[in-house]
Amino acid sequence: MKKKNLILVVVTGLALGAAGVGLMLLGNPGNMGFCIACFIRDTAGALKLHTAGVVQYARPEIIGLILGAFLISVATKEFKPRGGSAPLTRFMLGFFVM
Repeated sequence: MKKKNLILVVVTGLALGAAGVGLMLLGNPGNMGFCIACFIRDTAGALKLHTAGVVQYARPEIIGLILGAFLISVATKEFKPRGGSAPLTRFMLGFFVM
């Protein structure tokens, strides 16, 4: 691995670790931190896809990750929307796969 890539990986790991600690200090359960699977489970509960009352909460972290990734891709000019055949079908398939 190149030194530049190694530094980027280490800095990103430290930032995610700090984010997990920060989220726990702000009220997330200790076993959760920055757990994407947990956030998706909670969001599925908020959409009434399951009925476990404890985990029915729309996680703002997921919304932030999606919007942040979109904004970064636009800012770095990597966002290239492409149309294809049957865009509505593709959207629905992507929705159900997720």
